Amino acid sequence: MREMKDSGIEWIGKIPKYWEISKIHSVYSERKQIVSDTEYAPLSVTKNGIVPQLENAAKSDAHDNRKLVKRGDFVINSRSDRRGSSGISELDGSVSLINTVMQPRNNMDNKYYNFVFKTERFCDEFYRFGHGIVADLWSTHWAEMKNICIPMPDLQEQQAIADYLDGECARIDGIVTTQRQIIERLKEYKKSVITEAVTRGLNPNAPMKDSGIEWIGKIPEHWKISKLKYYSKYITDGTHTTPEYLADGVPFLSIKDISAGKLDFSNTKYISQQQHEELSKHAPIEKGDILFTRIGTLGVSVIVETDITFDIFVSVGLLKPKDNINTKHLNYVMNSEYYYQYIQLVKAGEGTSAAKFNLSDVSNSPIVCPPLSEQQAIADYLDRKCGKIDNIIEKRERMIELMTEYKKSLIYECVTGKKEIVDVVE
Repeated sequence: MREMKDSGIEWIGKIPKYWEISKIHSVYSERKQIVSDTEYAPLSVTKNGIVPQLENAAKSDAHDNRKLVKRGDFVINSRSDRRGSSGISELDGSVSLINTVMQPRNNMDNKYYNFVFKTERFCDEFYRFGHGIVADLWSTHWAEMKNICIPMPDLQEQQAIADYLDGECARIDGIVTTQRQIIERLKEYKKSVITEAVTRGLNPNAPMKDSGIEWIGKIPEHWKISKLKYYSKYITDGTHTTPEYLADGVPFLSIKDISAGKLDFSNTKYISQQQHEELSKHAPIEKGDILFTRIGTLGVSVIVETDITFDIFVSVGLLKPKDNINTKHLNYVMNSEYYYQYIQLVKAGEGTSAAKFNLSDVSNSPIVCPPLSEQQAIADYLDRKCGKIDNIIEKRERMIELMTEYKKSLIYECVTGKKEIVDVVE
């Protein structure tokens, strides 16, 4: 094991004894040329690198006031709210002025420093050198970043580290991609299991009849088709006015807080008790209610299983089931493929691509309804079946988290010399 020394730089820590510490301006110079995006195609600076300008990118009328980027330049977004947005450009083009464009000097490996600049500890250091009035406008420009200390192994070792990390990161990314593909297939399988149970029942020998609805098909002979409103005390949504948010108080949920069939209170906003009392007159939420997404990602619903007092925004709908309906079964119906097909048909009929589900359409949703005893049996069956699928998905997601953290750690350990790359000839 090679001998290490203290670098004297907190974010870097220990480095090999023969490595040096330098500053960014010793390996890069700033490219400051101002150009037009009519001459140099606009580029976007993202966490995945430098790409042709994204469709959803904020466009500016300042077409003649952009920074030139040449192939091989390193570009980094100066703003703290774009943390990690950087990379080596494979294209000539132009970027907005909030980005810093750096031209590599001689006797350095650009790919090695790309890995250095992607580490979380460098990102912390990068923004520590910045300034600004408010957090989301905090910026670090060339004048500050050029003096940030960075590790400087010799060129041969830079190249060896970059090559090693290229291979290892590609391997890790491949594992993560495979796991994500498996998770998507498991989610599709789960939806098919739900759809099969809530439209065909659990008895494969039950006499069937045509439901009269094309996207539902045949259903057991003794089942009936009705509308969701006949199984609900009422259906409504949350406030249409954005309240004043506080650091603490009553949780206020929006669509982002409904995820994977669960309510997530970890990153939610808060409102005052007074605002809650005003809003709850409109739609008091109780344990056993069903919340569903009606804007954005449609076809997702969840049962309220908590005693936590909270309110909801307009993006979330609220359904109070009647007493003669099994809530779990109804929630499975609202998460089935046939219910999602209904949503898509409604949207197509309205002639709009906007992801929005009106309350009147929710109320008139066709519902396949078996007798109450079968509703309970189907709900129990799906609890067991979906629980097993969810456990597998959770393990796969945990593997992705572990591989992602391992990749971050590996990059940091290699670019600071704490992990020795054995192929390097000293």
